[in-house]
Amino acid sequence: MPIRYHYGEVDSQMTQAFPDGPAQCVIFRTGGTRQALPIDVVREILVPGDLTPAPGSPPEVLGLTQVRGQALPVIDLAKRLGLAAAPIGPERRLVVAAWEGQAVALLVDGVDEVTTVYPDDFEVVRVPGRGGCPVLKRGESLVGWLEVSELIQGGYEAGRAAA
Repeated sequence: MPIRYHYGEVDSQMTQAFPDGPAQCVIFRTGGTRQALPIDVVREILVPGDLTPAPGSPPEVLGLTQVRGQALPVIDLAKRLGLAAAPIGPERRLVVAAWEGQAVALLVDGVDEVTTVYPDDFEVVRVPGRGGCPVLKRGESLVGWLEVSELIQGGYEAGRAAA
């Protein structure tokens, strides 16, 4: 069953989708932060393999990889979000995410958990110069809530993600 969303106004220019009820998400680490994506946009999680160069691509595109017969761009998520790169380690994974028929492989430092979240777990924090920054409250820490459409369309700019 797909996750149903309600759209909360973040500011006059942007709305953010949050689950209407209990929903699952994947929480992962990238660039020293924890970020999350709703499970309904995550196809699979893989160990990174060989990459084919993609000349002329933006700096955050590391290259191309093949996943189940489909060529996908591999995006360094920390670089896309304007975060510091973490040391290369054995826990690195590709989070393959899809939206409206397009897919990307997001390189992350590690995957922490798949968990159930509830509407009350979300908050939009106003950030100077950005507007609203959606976060997921997890105990005493915050997890950035990402929109896969922004990742695929290149909408995130350096420093735009939270947590």
